[in-house]
Amino acid sequence: MSEVIRPFNARMSERLKPKITRIYEDKGTVIVLFDASGTAKDGKPYSNTYAWFLDMREGKIVKSTAFFDSVAFNELWSRVQPTP
Repeated sequence: MSEVIRPFNARMSERLKPKITRIYEDKGTVIVLFDASGTAKDGKPYSNTYAWFLDMREGKIVKSTAFFDSVAFNELWSRVQPTP
C-alpha cells in the first residue's frame, strides 16, 4: 500500500473508476479482471486493464498479485509527481 497504491493515488486528481469484466474463482483463488480509468493531476486521462489474483482464506485476502499494462503505469509514474 505505501509503496504503490498511495503514491499512485497521489498522482491522480480523482480515484480510478473500475469496471469489472470478469470474476473467476478456483480452489481459494479469486481472479478479478477489470478496466479502470481516471484523470491524473496533470489533467491527462489514465486507463489500464488489470488482473488481480487474490488468495483467500476464511473470506479474507491473504495474498494478492496484480498484472497490468506496465508501459501505461510507468508513463504515468514518471510523468506526474505525487502530491501529499
